[in-house]
Amino acid sequence: MIDGVALAAFADVLSETKTWFLVAVVLVAGIVRGFSGFGGALVFIPLASAILGPRLAVPIFYLVDLVTATPYGIKMIKKASMRQITPMLIGSWLAAPAGAWILSNLDPTLLRWVTGVTVLFMVAILATGWRYSGEPRPPVSFGVGAAGGVLASATGASGPLIIAYWLGSRADAALVRANIMAFYALAALGTDLVYLVNGLFTLQAVFYAALAAPLYAAGLWLGSRVFKGSSETGYRRAAFALIILTSIVSLPPVTALFR
Repeated sequence: MIDGVALAAFADVLSETKTWFLVAVVLVAGIVRGFSGFGGALVFIPLASAILGPRLAVPIFYLVDLVTATPYGIKMIKKASMRQITPMLIGSWLAAPAGAWILSNLDPTLLRWVTGVTVLFMVAILATGWRYSGEPRPPVSFGVGAAGGVLASATGASGPLIIAYWLGSRADAALVRANIMAFYALAALGTDLVYLVNGLFTLQAVFYAALAAPLYAAGLWLGSRVFKGSSETGYRRAAFALIILTSIVSLPPVTALFR
């Protein structure tokens, strides 16, 4: 049963103006992910970090992802090649504590700079169409997974790096997709555990996530339905533009103009 203190804390969250701005942000993030297939975290985390700070924003997204996207990724394990993704998973799991340490200890303003610049760099990787051209070999997969683990747990922005690595594979497209989805889900579970152990899943983060998860799921549904059959190229360009805009707007010098 939820006690009076928890209810009062939840009421405080609901009464804050920034909560409802966050609601709008998470809905837009879900729509972007729904119609383009990527970009949910890249929209949500920079703007949410500007509102709440990275130490709260990144764990909120992981909690939202846990109940919306992770179950789908878990279902893809049976279609994925665990032999191919295991080295990357090990690298990600081993590196996740380092990213969590960065998230917990780096100055919030500096971390917002790191997050914003990282997101812009990751979007550039996707936008240019660059792909890793070699075959996914265990040492390389381990290294990519380790880099992704640090980025994911520190900033939540590892997706484009993983996608660029896997899409260069000569494997069947269905297998590549299954590998990416299964990796995301299993790597996120590792990060979730690290966050839990390090106390990053605070009661406040849980409250915000409880508000955000249904809206993110609604955005996923809306994005996939409303834009179904429309120009994929056009909407991907729109997604890139929106992610770049939100990253720039979330940088400390820009957000300072609105205060």
